[in-house]
Amino acid sequence: MVAQARKKPPVKTGPREKSIILTSMQADLVDATLQGKDKAAACAVAGYASPFANQDAPFKSEKVQLALREARSELSSAAQITRADVIDGFMEAINIARLAADPASMIKGWSETAKVLGLYAPEVKKIEMSMNQQRLQSKFESMSDADLVDIIEGRAPLTIEGEVVE
Repeated sequence: MVAQARKKPPVKTGPREKSIILTSMQADLVDATLQGKDKAAACAVAGYASPFANQDAPFKSEKVQLALREARSELSSAAQITRADVIDGFMEAINIARLAADPASMIKGWSETAKVLGLYAPEVKKIEMSMNQQRLQSKFESMSDADLVDIIEGRAPLTIEGEVVE
């Protein structure tokens, strides 16, 4: 069984769309910021006067903040990888390891797949107490230590009513 990769929409790598009305300097500032430049360098690229002294001022514009938010949102949605994509990649790697007769890599691939699927998560046991169990608990709490030791050692009889649910 070979896993098939799903086709993803192509990631936009060209200039971003100018959906928000920005001045050319603001647009250049947003573009420079999205390319990873710090505030001062982005201001210098955009052509602002005294970019090191006034580096925060251009970023306070609501239009610039909105443009940055929209662009970052678009970039993050384009770069998202789903759980199914990760599992498909692991399955492909497992198949390559199988063809290469590399059992250690296959086991590692299955181990990582199990982690992604949450199969290593601890089991959750839920304990619910009925009224009978609550009465029994309060009975134990009211007993002396000597009486409890007698029950533990089997010298005193203990009858518990209830049911086991799994």
